[in-house]
This record gives sequence, structure tokens and C-alpha cells, in this order.
Amino acid sequence: MSGQRKGAAARLPKCAFCRTNRDKECGQLLVSDSQKVAAHHKCMLFSSALVTSHSDSENIGGFSIEDVKKEIKRGNKLMCSSCHRPGATIGCDVKTCRRTYHYYCALKDKAQIKENPSQGIYLVYCRKHRDASQDGIQDEEGGVANDSDSSPPQSRGRGRFEKRDRSPLRASPADGGQRCGFCHAGEEENETRGMLHTDNSKKVAAHYKCMLFSSGTVQLTTTSRAEFGNFDVKTVIQEIKRGKRMKCTLCTQLGATIGCEIKACVKTYHYHCGLQDKAKYIENMARGIYKLYCKNHSGNEERDEEDEERENRSRERAAIDHGGTPSTQVNGN
Repeated sequence: MSGQRKGAAARLPKCAFCRTNRDKECGQLLVSDSQKVAAHHKCMLFSSALVTSHSDSENIGGFSIEDVKKEIKRGNKLMCSSCHRPGATIGCDVKTCRRTYHYYCALKDKAQIKENPSQGIYLVYCRKHRDASQDGIQDEEGGVANDSDSSPPQSRGRGRFEKRDRSPLRASPADGGQRCGFCHAGEEENETRGMLHTDNSKKVAAHYKCMLFSSGTVQLTTTSRAEFGNFDVKTVIQEIKRGKRMKCTLCTQLGATIGCEIKACVKTYHYHCGLQDKAKYIENMARGIYKLYCKNHSGNEERDEEDEERENRSRERAAIDHGGTPSTQVNGN
């Protein structure tokens, strides 16, 4: 009887990354429809080269099967800093650090896990660089981002693509001009996407409309110092970083931080792609409302506007009752 149990256990699929059945620590073990690929949800979420996919092709846990297979193949050459076994595709987020882990091994080695599903943030800092996680910008130093580079890793000892500099500012080798960290275009698109704002000291550039409708950017108040198109540049950098893991529903390129306002909807866009896909933009400067509804949910706009109006009136009455003045919305969305 015990032999039968052992045989059944041996037949259970194992994660292609950590090669274990540690579902409790690593999340649900997901298996592809073909039964040929199995991976823990956390092992994929934190893998350095995986990004979510909105295509209709076969996927596993929101990731393209083909992308997962490529990452598994890359992991075969990466040894874990903790257990010294292959499959370690999760690298410390400090660029100069060469530590790389399986998800479970990162936990065991007391690395710091930063997870924020609402912002698409899934980062790991090894135990030597836990302090670096307190500064959202420190680890962004160095170089120009190039998310379109799909070259294989230069080094086998690190879980991140060495050819991908992780600064949010992109530039074209042909013209050397500054590029928006969201849509990756330059000043030639200013007419349709708003002025391209730049900050050379922080190596960041972004079009006004791309920032205005991004879910995580914060607009400064009129009394604050307006340095970057009236946006808090730190929140712009953080949003660009989040966009590096978000593929556009229309063009499938990274940097798509503008999501449909319906929470259950997974569609996300670049500003210009939302226009092309006939999404509906709501822009009300007086009330600080900047929203997008995909073409499937554009009919929800009127109901949301009514709810927003009722909430605003309630807030204003509450502020007056407490002897204050009505608050103003400073968020970009």
C-alpha cells in the first residue's frame, strides 16, 4: 500500500522552477491545458523576465505559455544562491547584486518580498539589500531602459537580463532623443499625447496625457512646486517601473499603465492605444477626474459619474459640518 502511495506522489506534477510541491509557500501549482507545463503562481509572478499577457493564446496564471517555457529554459542555467540548484529566475532587484533565487529559497534566506498586486509590483531584495527596498528610486540608477530587448542574459549567475538597464528613461539609438517611459515615443507625438516632460537628473521622461491617465501618478496641488508637468516625479518613476510588467491589450508592448475603470476588467493600455481601441476617456479638470473605460464597458460611465457626484456632495457636506473647506482631488486618477 505504501508503494502505491509513493508511486502516486511521484506522478504529481512539480513546479518547473523550484521543482517542488511547496504550494503553501509558493502559491497554487498551475498546470497548462496540455499538462506539459506546471509552475507555482509565485514562482512565475516574481520571475524577472515574465510579464502578464492579455492575448487569446494559451496561458497559465495570466502568463503566455511560450514566455513561461522561455523563462524555464533560462532558469536551467541559473543556480540558486541558497540551495545551489538550477531554476532560480528570481533576482535581487538591486542591479549590481548577483544573488538569484527560487521563490521558496528567497523566503528561507530572509530576503525581503515586496508584493503589491494593485500596482503590479513583485520585487525581491536579498538580505544584504533589504534597506534598498525602502527607497523606490535607488535601485533604478544607471542606464536607459530597453524593454524591447529580448536578448539572452549575459551572465549565468544572475536572474535578470543584464542587457536591460532599468532606468525609466528610454532613448532611440538613431536620434538620441528622449523617450516617454510609458509609450516609448518622443516629442514627435506631443500634439496627440501632450507635452513630453523631462528630468535629466532623474533620467525620466513622460508625455502629459500618459501621466494624466496612469493609475498611480499623483498630481501636485496648485500651491505645490510644479516641476514635472504638475506631477510628483517620484510617483511617475514608480508608475513607469510598474508599467514594465504590464502589456498593452492592443499593441502588446510594455508600459501600459492605464487600466479600464471597471475593477473586474483586465484591459490596460497606453494612452494612444486606448484611443485606437475606441476606449472612452473621461477628462474633467474641474473635478480632477481622469478615467478610461474600455469599449466593452463604456456604458458604465454615466452610472459611475452619478456615484462620483453623490460622493463629492457627501464629502463637501461633511467638510462644511466640521468647519473645514471641501477637499480637492490631487490624484491623477
